[in-house]
Amino acid sequence: MKKIFNQLVGFYDHIHRIWEAESTHRFLSSVLVFSFLASFLLIALSYWGLIPDNLKRFIPANAFQAIQVSFTLVLILEVISLVFSISYSVTSSLVKQLEILSLILLRSTFKQFGEFHELENWDHWDPILSMLADAFGALIIFVIILLINRSLKHIPITDDPSRQSRFIKFKKLTGLVIFGIFLFTGAYDIGLYVMQEQPFQFFKTFYTVLIFTDIFLVLLSMRYNYSYIIVFRNSAFAVATLLIRMALSAPNYYNIALGTLASLFVLSISYFYTKYRDYQPEEGSFKA
Repeated sequence: MKKIFNQLVGFYDHIHRIWEAESTHRFLSSVLVFSFLASFLLIALSYWGLIPDNLKRFIPANAFQAIQVSFTLVLILEVISLVFSISYSVTSSLVKQLEILSLILLRSTFKQFGEFHELENWDHWDPILSMLADAFGALIIFVIILLINRSLKHIPITDDPSRQSRFIKFKKLTGLVIFGIFLFTGAYDIGLYVMQEQPFQFFKTFYTVLIFTDIFLVLLSMRYNYSYIIVFRNSAFAVATLLIRMALSAPNYYNIALGTLASLFVLSISYFYTKYRDYQPEEGSFKA
């Protein structure tokens, strides 16, 4: 059993090295550029009537959909980075979740702009206000992420190197499982989207999976350190993931409020945890 466990961890490390390689980043950048140009070309060909009618239903009619396709691919790459960030620290993983949320808001801005055909008709302000809300909401979350990174200090969950190593290995194994779920969920949702059975709901589904992952990591961390301050921090981070998931499903303006509250929540936890990490409660006070 231990041999299989170490082999799985080694497989995770191998995939991680490939993902972090500079050649991989160059290749993925080329894929993003190609996907944008190919999407724009297909939309143009469809507009000019050069695409067969049986294929037109798979091609958007709006040229701004090419931007949405590219942004969706960027988000998928960010989700993969999120999976690998789980082995670093819970805080790094949560910061990556906030980064993805801010990019989703920016993608929504482009999407709404693409749907706003009558730019010279300023009688209806609702689409414009919604676009501005998403854009500035993304900006607010971006600024808060910078503040979180500035206050962030990676502190091992335990002072015992061997126990810390085992904890990291368990997180890597968790990341490997999440990566498998990512591949299955992505393929399933793409299939449904192509068959036009439902909109592309991948990010909402994946964030739901992350909620259960965070709870699992809270329970796992208690094997290595069950002090109240660490249990509270990890549990609170699970609540932050829940708020982010709610933001993805909330209507306009509410999603900005929930995303901002989640960001401020993470900033507060990160700041005070780092500042008072070594605080020891007086004898007789609660300790999990």
